[in-house]
Amino acid sequence: MALSTDSRFFGLDLNQLKADVLKTWQKAPQWPPLSWLRPEQALTLVPTQGDPVVVWESGSPAPDGKRAPEFWAVEIPESMVLRKTLQLPALDPQDCASAAQLEVQAISPFAAADVLWGYAELSRSSQAVRMQLVLASRTQVEPYIQSKIAERQQTLAENAKPLLQPEVWVFAPQRQPIVIHGFGEGARAAAGRKKLMLNAVGVGVAALLCIALALTPTAQLRLRAIEAVHAYEGMAAKTTDVVGKREQLMQSADKVAALSELLAERVDSVKVLSMLTKILPDDTALQSARVQGNKVTLVGLTENSSTLMQKLSNEEGVKDVRAPSAATRLAGANRESFTIELTLDNRVFGPTLKVEDPPPPSQPAPADGAGAQPAAASNEAPAAAPAALSAAPAPAPAAAPATPQPTPPQSAPPSSANAPKGPTLGGSRSGPSLGGSKPAPAQETRK
Repeated sequence: MALSTDSRFFGLDLNQLKADVLKTWQKAPQWPPLSWLRPEQALTLVPTQGDPVVVWESGSPAPDGKRAPEFWAVEIPESMVLRKTLQLPALDPQDCASAAQLEVQAISPFAAADVLWGYAELSRSSQAVRMQLVLASRTQVEPYIQSKIAERQQTLAENAKPLLQPEVWVFAPQRQPIVIHGFGEGARAAAGRKKLMLNAVGVGVAALLCIALALTPTAQLRLRAIEAVHAYEGMAAKTTDVVGKREQLMQSADKVAALSELLAERVDSVKVLSMLTKILPDDTALQSARVQGNKVTLVGLTENSSTLMQKLSNEEGVKDVRAPSAATRLAGANRESFTIELTLDNRVFGPTLKVEDPPPPSQPAPADGAGAQPAAASNEAPAAAPAALSAAPAPAPAAAPATPQPTPPQSAPPSSANAPKGPTLGGSRSGPSLGGSKPAPAQETRK
C-alpha cells in the first residue's frame, strides 16, 4: 500500500495554510495597533549633492538627535539607474517581491552577477498594485560607493568607530526611497527585528506582571483559606474527645427534655384515684375510669349527675368538666347512668419526681435491734408506689442522740398491694368504694 504525500486535510492544503499564517504574522508589525513595537529607524543620508542629512527609513526628514544614527545610506546619481513602472494584481508584499525579481531577470540588460535592483510600491488598491522597479550595474555603483565611504571617513574624527557598510538608495518621484539590494540594508533589518523582539518581550513581561498583580489577592486568600483549613483540622484533632463528650451531653440533654415533655403530659394515677375517692359521694358507684394523658373519662351510677359535675368543677386542678352524652335513668331505678369527661391540671395532678436525700453520716450500730423497725418501715414505703413517683419526699432523719432510742416505725401509705381488700370501681367485693368511705351493703352492690 503506497503512502500518500498529499498534505491535504478535508480538502484543505496544509502547506498553503501554513504559508498564509506565516505571511500574516510577518505583516503583524505593520498593523496600526502593533506598529509601535517596531519604531522607525533613523539614518544618515549622503545625497548626490549637498551635506549629509538625517532621515527616517521612510525617507522623510528626521530631527537631529544628540547621537548620530548608527546606519547610513548613499544616494546614487540618476545617470546610473534604469527605471520601470509595473502594474500588478493585488498581491501580497512577498508575492510582489517575487514578481519584481522575475521581471528583473526578464528585462535586465546587465549580466546576472552584475545586476543590482530594487523596487517600491507607489500605490495599492483592492484591484491592483502599482510599483516602480530600479536596475543598476554593480561595476558602476561600487566605485561610487567606495568614494563616498572615503569622504565620510575623512569627515569623522580619527578615533571614531569604523563605518558600517552603507545602504544604496534611489528616490522615486514622490521622494519615496527605493533600496538597492545587496548592501547594508540587512544590518538595519536585523536591528529592527531585534528591537521588535525586545519590545514584544517587554510587553509580554508587563502583561504577566499585570496578571500576577490581578491574581495575587486571590492567591493570598486561597493560601489563607488553606492555612485556616489546616488549623481547623489540627484543632479538631486535638478536641476530638471534648467534641465526643459534648455530643453525649447534648444527647443526654435531648433525652431529659423528651422525658420532661412526657412527664408534663402525664398525670399521677394515684393522685387521681385519691381525688375521686375523696370527692365522689356515697350514692355514686364508679364503673370505669379511663385516663388518657390529662383527660379522664368517668362512667358510673349516681343519684344526681348535675350535682356530681358541679362538685367536680369546684375541685382544684379539675377543669373543662362536661358530659358527652345525657345522663339516663332506667324505669324503676333510683340512680342515673352518667358519662363525664374532665381535664386535669398537670401542675396539680402531675407526677412528682422522687428526690433522694443524701445518706446521713455514719452512725455507730445500736447494741440491740431497736433500729431495725425504722429500717423496715423505710424499705416498706417504696413498695406502695411506683419506683419513679411518690406523693412527697420523706423528711430527712434527725441526728441521733448520744444514746440511741428506739423509735416507732413509720406507717407506710396504703396501697393496693398491701391491702387485703382494695377499693372497687363499682364491683361487688366488700370494702370501701369510690363513692364513699363506708362499706356498701351486699344488696345495694348487687343492684
